[in-house]
Amino acid sequence: MKKLFLVASICFGILKCTTVNAQTDIIFYTTMGTFEAEMYDTLQPITAGNFIDLVEAEFYDGIIFHRVVADFVIQGGDPLGTGFGGPGYTIEDEFDTLASNVKKALGMANAGPNTGGSQFYINLVSNTYLDPNYPVFGIVTENFEVVEAIGEVPVNAADKPITPVVMDSVRIKGAGPTSIQNNTADLINISISPNPASDFININVSDFAGKNTLTLINNSGQTFWEAPLTSTLQIPVSGLTAGNYFIVVKDESGRFVQVRKVVVGR
Repeated sequence: MKKLFLVASICFGILKCTTVNAQTDIIFYTTMGTFEAEMYDTLQPITAGNFIDLVEAEFYDGIIFHRVVADFVIQGGDPLGTGFGGPGYTIEDEFDTLASNVKKALGMANAGPNTGGSQFYINLVSNTYLDPNYPVFGIVTENFEVVEAIGEVPVNAADKPITPVVMDSVRIKGAGPTSIQNNTADLINISISPNPASDFININVSDFAGKNTLTLINNSGQTFWEAPLTSTLQIPVSGLTAGNYFIVVKDESGRFVQVRKVVVGR
């Protein structure tokens, strides 16, 4: 049975939590795309209010998803990026039978009772056995496929993505992103065919600018093919072992700006 946890002690303090009458929508702008979640403001006012407070303070901007476990969760919200960090305070747990760790739900990671702070996770599958210990405060409502793609990135032995997946900015819907205006993730349109592939993968790209690189890697992060991003590319895959691979677009600084899963079959 898998568990969610913080790997170090958390500082204690006093928190002002915001209670919002209407359900608040939050947009996550990440280096792998954008997705949206609805907060359980009324149902879970302490936990959801804490998250909203942190979003309004732009706390999550630039923080990575430091833990990714396939078919379980993705976890982020640690300013240190190690699993040891938090906001400098903790909040009380709150539980409601209507807020469950179903697929797409957002929950508060913790190191034990009443130790939640800023680290949160998103359920890739239904994990309702977590309900007695991990409060749920929202659910992904748009573009869950982005979350699923993050859940499939190559990781190291500590479940940390080999290439960082960054929350460029997290905003209340309507506020607008402020730190990703130059993020090429939303400017690149990639068409991949065939998928699954056996001999070649054909790539057609439009609406991009700058010097980007396209790379084919496996689950372990091993690179099999790399080239400058152009409008038309063809990747030979006939010599590869059948399985799942990832087409990664990186910007000039080497940052992930887009990831697509491809299957090589026989």
